[in-house]
Formats: sequence, C-alpha cells, structure tokens
Amino acid sequence: MDRSWYTRLTLILVVTFGTLWLLVPTYYSFAVLDKADRNNIKKLAAVLPPWSPPAKYRLSLGLDLQGGIHMVMRVDTRTALTKRAERRALQMVSWVSGKKNLGEVTQTTDLDKLLVTLTAKDPATMDAIEKEVLGSFDDFSKESRNGGQLVLKLKDTQIEYYMNDAVDQAMLVIRKRIDKWGVAEVDVRRLGNDSIQISLPGQQDPEQAKELIGTTAQLEFRVLDENPEIFKTTFETTPPPEGSGIALGTADLDGSSPARPFLEGTDREAMVNYLKGKAPEGKQILLHCVEGDKGKKCQRYYTFLVNKDVPLTGENLTNAEASRDTNTNKVQVNFQFDAQGGKDLEELTSKNVNKRMAIVLDDNVVMAPTIQEKIGGGSGRITMGRSNDLQQAQMLSLALKAGALPAPVTPGEIRQVGASLGEELIHKGVLAVLLGLALVVVFMAIYYRVSGLVANVALVLNGLLILAGLAAFSATLTLPGIAGFVLTLGIAVDANVLINERIREEVRMGKSARASVDQGYDRAFWTIFDAHVTTLIAGFILWKTGTGPVQGFATSLIIGIIASLFTSIVVTRLITTWLVHGRNATTVSV
Repeated sequence: MDRSWYTRLTLILVVTFGTLWLLVPTYYSFAVLDKADRNNIKKLAAVLPPWSPPAKYRLSLGLDLQGGIHMVMRVDTRTALTKRAERRALQMVSWVSGKKNLGEVTQTTDLDKLLVTLTAKDPATMDAIEKEVLGSFDDFSKESRNGGQLVLKLKDTQIEYYMNDAVDQAMLVIRKRIDKWGVAEVDVRRLGNDSIQISLPGQQDPEQAKELIGTTAQLEFRVLDENPEIFKTTFETTPPPEGSGIALGTADLDGSSPARPFLEGTDREAMVNYLKGKAPEGKQILLHCVEGDKGKKCQRYYTFLVNKDVPLTGENLTNAEASRDTNTNKVQVNFQFDAQGGKDLEELTSKNVNKRMAIVLDDNVVMAPTIQEKIGGGSGRITMGRSNDLQQAQMLSLALKAGALPAPVTPGEIRQVGASLGEELIHKGVLAVLLGLALVVVFMAIYYRVSGLVANVALVLNGLLILAGLAAFSATLTLPGIAGFVLTLGIAVDANVLINERIREEVRMGKSARASVDQGYDRAFWTIFDAHVTTLIAGFILWKTGTGPVQGFATSLIIGIIASLFTSIVVTRLITTWLVHGRNATTVSV
C-alpha cells in the first residue's frame, strides 16, 4: 500500500471515532435519562462522562415526535409605538435643555395621533429649536407651528419600522428567556405582521410557559409623592360608581412611613377606569397588588402616586437571582446593574435620601421603601412579600435577566401536543428507517456479495455521520428530518450501485481486479460528484427559503449528501483497494 492509502485510513478512523464521540450526549439522553428529563440540559450534563462533548451537542426530538406546547403570541405593536413616542419626547426636552443657546421647552404627547408638542419658554428661541430638533430627530416631521409651539408627528415610514422592530425585539427577548429557562429545541419564528409562533418540545405546562413568555417585566424606579392628598380629594369630589368596591383608607402600607390616604378595591379594572385622567400633571397613579396567603392572585389593590419621570429602568440590569431571606423567610429577588445603571442608581438615591422610591414592575408597584442613604455598587433587592412561592420569584428573575419585552405580548393560541402521539410517531418513524435499511443491506449483500458488504459498512457509517452531524449543530429531529435521513441513505446506496456496476464493466472487458477497481472508481467519480452537488444545491435552497419542516428536511439532506460523498468515494474505495491490492488478487467478485 502507498502512503496515500494510510493517510486515508487515518482520516477515516479519525472521522469514525469523532462520529461516535459526538453521539455520546445523544446516547446518554435517550438511554440513561428518563423520558421526562430528556430536555433538561443540566441533568444531562450531570450524567455525562468528563470526556464527552458538552450536553448541548445532542440530537433531540421535535414537537411532532415528543409532544410539547405550541403557542402563538401577539405583540401589542401600538403600545410599542406610544412608548417610543413618549421616550422620544422626553429625549427632545433633555436634548434642548442641554443646548445653552436654545433655552427651555416642555412637551406634551398625543399618543392616539403620535404627536409631540414642544412649547418654548421663550417663543423667540423656537426657530432655532425647530431647526435643531428636526435635524437631530429625523424620525419626526413637522406637523404645524404656532408661535412658541411646535407640533411634530412620527413619520409613517418610522411607524412601520418601529412596529416591525417591536416584533423582532419581542422574538429576541422570548428566545433569551426560553434559553435561560433551560428549554431545549425551541422554535421561535415570526407569523404575520404582529404574531410570534413558539414551539416548546417536551414541555407540558402551558400556563408556566405563558407566564414566562408573556411577562413584559419592565422594571422602573420612581420617586413617590409624599403627600398624595389627590386620593382623598378625588374620592370626596368624584365618588366612585356604586358597586365598584372602591373605598378610601388611611394607613401605613409598607410599615416604614407615616400613614397616608389611599384608595383600595378588589377590581383592578374598575379602579383603573375610575382613576383614569385624575392624576395631577407630571404624576401617575399606579396600583400595588396585595396577594392572598398562597400568593396565587391579588386580593386587594392599593393606590400610589408617583412622579411620571422614570430616572432609572431595568435596561442596564445585568443579573437577577431569586433567594429566600434567612431572617424573615420571605422570597426575594436580588438584582445587579452594570456600571452605567449603578451610576444612575447612586445618583437617584443620593438626591432623594429620606424619600420613598417606588419599585415598579409592569406598571405595578412591587414595593416602596424609604431611601435611607445613597446606594452604591449598583445592587438592590425586591422582596416578594410572601414566603411560600420561590418558583414565582425564579420566574421573575428569569424575566428580568432576559430583558424587557418592548410591548405587551398576549396569547393568541395555546395548544398542547399529546405525548402519546409523539411516541406513536417515533415508533413508526424508527420502524420505517430500520426496515428500509435492513432490506437495502440484505439486497446489497446478496446481489453484490463482497462488494455489497463493503457498501453496507459504508451505509452504516453514513447513517452515523448524519446523526452526528445533526448533533454537532444541536439540530432537532422531526418527521421531515427522518424523511431526509432515509432519502440520503438511498442516495448513498445508489452511489455504491453505480460504482459496482462500473467495476463489473471493467471486469467483463478482461481487466485485472486492481485495474477494474481503480478505473471503476475513477470513471464513476464525476457522475457521483455531479449528482451529489446538484442535490446539495437544491438542499441549500430549501434550507435558505423554507421554514419549519422544510428546513428540517433540508438540514438532514445537506448533512446526508456530504456524508454520502465521503463514504461512497473515500471509505468504500479504501476497503475495496485493500481487498484487491492487499491480497494481491487478480480477480474481483462483484
């Protein structure tokens, strides 16, 4: 044998052992772990041997094979637009205030029409303000101008861009949340203009998934109004509707401040409707939820009056962990800001010592502690207020760590795929593959004898290469993927049939075994190569343009075609060459 033969032998051995190595996590996932734990990456990592690939490199089953949850979530793009307009209006005021020659402006926002009105303190500066603002905020156009008032409108092109951007951001946040949750093989994709389709294989709790995915988790820190007489005045001048259950009370709600007036009720919607438009200028009325003993739902709601300005949000949050306070036994979420967030928190607390700061999550006041001193280091804590729901705190910490959704996301459809259906599909799919493979192996062994056995060895290696390739890409095996797997095995067999027939032709012409094998492979090479390349191109087109099942089929097809080229041209040739050259054979049995 020449040196090139040993080089190819080394390559084949490396590929074979590498293939078996890559399949170790897949083997442990199906052979060692219980069915309920197959999607738990942490449990799989715990049982893998130290020399194994990471747990993420494993072949897993799709929703159609193992069951799970199918969800369609709708993004409230209108809310995303109004939030964007509000933020831009505040940015305009801050930007103008930073320019010494422009004076001061105030702003009002018409959220229904997406209009921002800037009012200059000195009308004479409005010409300069208009020029600078339109030049710096090019997502707005001039709607009208009346003396010291400038009305700006969000451009139509920007409206479409921001709506699409809200859906894209929601998809990214949802993906991050699910990844931190530890769910494997999730499929998140856009559906229409404002919907997101989510598949969670192996998951069986739709409510838990809906809670994690749908929580906007917008964390805000606002300064509390210390004298909210507005509640008492409102209740006396505009009594709530009969039957609403809204009452006036005076109490210390957090146990650390003087008693203050507040409104309370059991119906959140009734309270929101009653208080709508009653907040003083620059203020906002928010509600605080008081849970029952089991913490499953709100028993009562209390009102808080906070400054409308939001000096600090959770955008700079870097970490959030749920734990239990060893002294009080209450569940809490500890959070940490990055350098900028820590700086903002320090500035906020230094300016408001001895005042109360409302910690607001999704427009609900979680707590309103008194700022005792300046807080440095960028760390803080949210006490959940109950001692028996650590899971709820963990879900909150996951939502905070994964980031805030740009707009509310509501479930449009939630469907649970039964596990029994998945088992039936798995059984039929595996049976079809094994039966087809067995028939092919028997046929090749009978019809081509020794050459057929060589082809069968390559066929088995080809199947292992496909599985290892899917595992290397952390791919998910679905029914279309199984179809692609079977198809590529057929293509691999076809390549070996073509080679054997070429060798037979050379033998019939009276050539020696060595010459027949060498020339048979050489003449069949370009035919096999062309057929595989054209199929590979079709596979890439399907993968690029297709979605879901089509992509699953294309992935298996692409990996299978590459594996087929390797096994049919490199592996079988090396074995056949050894059989005829190594034994000094003069004839070949094909």
